[in-house]
Amino acid sequence: MVEMDELDSSLNQVAGHLNAQHARLVDLTIELLAHENWWAGPGIHTPELYLAWRMGVSPERARHIVQIARRVDDLPVCLDKFRRGELSVDQMAAIAKRAPWWTDVEIADIGSHMTVGQLRRTLGKYKFPAIPKPDDSDDNIDTPEPGPGAGDDPADGDDKPADDAGSDASDTGNCDEPDESDRCWFNLGDDDRFRLNLNTDAETGAIIENALAEARDALFRAGQTDVTWVDALRELAERSLDSITDPSRRDRYRINVHIDTDGQAVDANGWRLPDAIRKYITCDGLITPTFLAGGIPVSVGRTQRIIPERTRRIVQLRDGGCRIPSCTQDKFIEVHHIIHWEHDGVTDTWNLIALCPHHHRLHHKGKLGITGNADQIDGVTFTNEHGRPIAQTGAKPEPPAGPPPKPEGTYEHPYGEPIQNRWFHLNIPREHR
Repeated sequence: MVEMDELDSSLNQVAGHLNAQHARLVDLTIELLAHENWWAGPGIHTPELYLAWRMGVSPERARHIVQIARRVDDLPVCLDKFRRGELSVDQMAAIAKRAPWWTDVEIADIGSHMTVGQLRRTLGKYKFPAIPKPDDSDDNIDTPEPGPGAGDDPADGDDKPADDAGSDASDTGNCDEPDESDRCWFNLGDDDRFRLNLNTDAETGAIIENALAEARDALFRAGQTDVTWVDALRELAERSLDSITDPSRRDRYRINVHIDTDGQAVDANGWRLPDAIRKYITCDGLITPTFLAGGIPVSVGRTQRIIPERTRRIVQLRDGGCRIPSCTQDKFIEVHHIIHWEHDGVTDTWNLIALCPHHHRLHHKGKLGITGNADQIDGVTFTNEHGRPIAQTGAKPEPPAGPPPKPEGTYEHPYGEPIQNRWFHLNIPREHR
């Protein structure tokens, strides 16, 4: 029977080893960032994608590692504490995302005593003054990333911007040169919860606020006495979708649910829907049947070059986003004929594959080869411009030959005591006061 004190000591020891190893990965990433030719390739166009592919980690973890590596010159004290195993990778990521260079010493001391959630909330709400870095360069003013809005979920500080998905449609402004701080970003988290964040000017905010208030009032007058702001936002969205008159455009923005003959239903991302939602949707919704032969959807072959909408939906559901190894794009997906139509390719699902716009363009430029049967799990082969195969993952972990190097520092877990943000203060360097 392991005593509690012994277990507690072992947990701290493991945490220290993990922190030190994550810091070592950050140091290797710093080297990668200095040599773009080491990681760039036809299937990989960002260091985050390379790290996720090479190490077999999630895109979120890869983004954290790269974010920390990019702040190495701004946060040397925090990085040193991270290397000693005294800060976790998530604590360090929260610091790297928000903390300016001049807070380095204080944040290194305070950060290890704060939970990840506390760091995200506190740094996200703190109004950091923009202070030039020591080299006094005009273009070297440290401006931290804007903190989350009042409606942000404080437990999650890593929402992926919509423009990271390959489109700037969510960042449109109402003037020729929109404020760079105007941002709208949204994502579906690992907990299958949708999050939406908005940071914009007061005028735009007033318009949005009034529209939400009107929608909320309309729902209340219609008899929904427990109406919430989320209900009001959904009402606005449904009004916008209901206003679409063009049939082809309406189909493009329709929410699709895939229902099997056994009654199982999944959404466009492949997540299973509860029976109550399935019954509600099938009670009052449009149903487009898809016929199967041997488990494969019956397609149109050479009779039609343009991909039918229902075939497109099947391909997008099957592939779950861009099929290229290392690519995490799952929005604005295009469907491509593996064997081109002009080369007698058919419009059948085995010859159709989901690609993001970036990789679709690379293929047609001759820098990305695609061959095989897309209906099979491992049926498609991808090659770079030199004809060499692109592996599904680059992760090649080696079994440990012994214990990892012992961290120089000692990890002490944060106690998670409540923090009064109004009393939280970071001292501005004397020469910049």
